[in-house]
Amino acid sequence: STWGLLTHNSLKQNLKEQIERNKGSQSQRGEPMASSPEHQPRAEPRAPHRKPAPVPMWVSTGAAVLGGAIEAVSLQPIDVMKTRLQLEGASSLRSMVARTYAHEGWRAFYKGLGPFSFQLCSKYAVRFYANRAIAESMCSFGLLTRGDGGLSVMGGVVSGLLAGLCEAVFVVTPTERVKTLLQKQRGTDPTQLKYKGPLDCAVQIVRAEGPKALWRGVGPTMFRQGWNQMVLFGSAAPLKKVFYGKERDDEIDPWQSAVLGLVSGALGPLTNNFIDVAKTRLMAQSDTSEGRKYRGMVQTIALVLREEGPAALMRGVTMRVARVAPGMAITFTAVDMVSHSYRVAMGL
Repeated sequence: STWGLLTHNSLKQNLKEQIERNKGSQSQRGEPMASSPEHQPRAEPRAPHRKPAPVPMWVSTGAAVLGGAIEAVSLQPIDVMKTRLQLEGASSLRSMVARTYAHEGWRAFYKGLGPFSFQLCSKYAVRFYANRAIAESMCSFGLLTRGDGGLSVMGGVVSGLLAGLCEAVFVVTPTERVKTLLQKQRGTDPTQLKYKGPLDCAVQIVRAEGPKALWRGVGPTMFRQGWNQMVLFGSAAPLKKVFYGKERDDEIDPWQSAVLGLVSGALGPLTNNFIDVAKTRLMAQSDTSEGRKYRGMVQTIALVLREEGPAALMRGVTMRVARVAPGMAITFTAVDMVSHSYRVAMGL
């Protein structure tokens, strides 16, 4: 009917006017128009991930040396107890500490501090320098890299392994031989000791057995150091991602660096202590005659296993973890803090 048509047209006009008023009200308040695609909110583009600027090689290497010096002074007593436990097989750590203090005094806990300090500082210089140089070379040649050109997890494993082999041959083996013989000695009276100090020990070894004797135990030392650094640098990046959601080269807080170093540093000693026991037994020998008991890594491990049982191959593992893991926590923190301070100072 005519009346129905007029009513329908009137309602349609009123609805259209109401829609226009709503649009005008939204426009005045600055609200986007839901029905207009051009007024839909646009997602902000994600900023590309920005890596921290790399610091010069001498900065990271110097920071590692600083960490080694702090570690040596802080953790030397633990290393002495670890060496004696592996050589003498005391019933417990507590009895070893009590006996050492009662018979030799507190200075006995710092026996071999000279070669130990030199060893830590020099081996960390070689370790961090070699690891970075090898990693950068691998990236430049596109070997074991990620899609973005950064080093992959397997690349970190390989660079750590090669760095560990370098430090074992050039630093760790000769200094460890001297340190082991010094720590093996009983007493603190220099007149009653065979070796008067690190230099005297090295000279006596060379005179009695030849220069090659300083590298006795190089085989297990290479196995140990290569294994340790393979695990250390191979696990650091994945753990950093899991713990903090950060990439390999991203900056993290000092306490986070300490936790990362503590966990990464503990993995090696926990898995290769049998090699360390063999290394210590080989290095503690000074007899060059045909009757020398230990003649190689495999033979030493087999002999200890046969004569003393499997538990002997894990002797000193608690002390190794207690020394190596905090040491890596100290060094990781030192490297990251010094690197951050350098970036801030240079405006990088």
